[in-house]
Amino acid sequence: MGSRVSLVNDIQILREMLNPDVQVTLQSGQGRPSVQLTDSQSGTTVEIKGVPPESIVIRAEGFENPLVIFNGSKGECKRADFVIVSKDEDAGRWIICIETQERDSKKAWHVIQQLKGACCFINYCKCIGKSFWESKEFLDDYDYRFVSIVDINPNRSKRRTQPFDPAGALHNRPDIFKKLVQRSTIHFSKLIHPEP
Repeated sequence: MGSRVSLVNDIQILREMLNPDVQVTLQSGQGRPSVQLTDSQSGTTVEIKGVPPESIVIRAEGFENPLVIFNGSKGECKRADFVIVSKDEDAGRWIICIETQERDSKKAWHVIQQLKGACCFINYCKCIGKSFWESKEFLDDYDYRFVSIVDINPNRSKRRTQPFDPAGALHNRPDIFKKLVQRSTIHFSKLIHPEP
């Protein structure tokens, strides 16, 4: 592992690679930083607290719509709203794809397509880093998590649903995502660990 580029360099490469307009700023405070994820369609916001300082939060939905290249017949043009790339000495290395919605109105297959699209976006960034930044192990050895945060504004939402993932399931694939319902504030650890 001697040739492994340090994670700080991975984060630095992403910061250089990505337009500042798609990078969501971490907010400092007591203890670890937090980040405000605002759903672009509804304007509702969820706060993620306890984010490791060595993190970048990307507005993946800002990636230009690939309909000019792909037909979109299988949902390959969809993307989740956000991706957090993070490293923590205690918690590990994470790539977390997050779909946010004010209301719980999307079918599971639609959310799965969006989460898959965000994962493809990260894989594209991975190829760019390896090719153009010549970082051979760029974004390797990260664990993936897939999360849907719904009913962000519970005062305005009318639907109440159960979590999509079976209790305790590891949400490391788009088709087994964790659904967090009616939360305006979430701790980072809830994004990465399965529910007990």
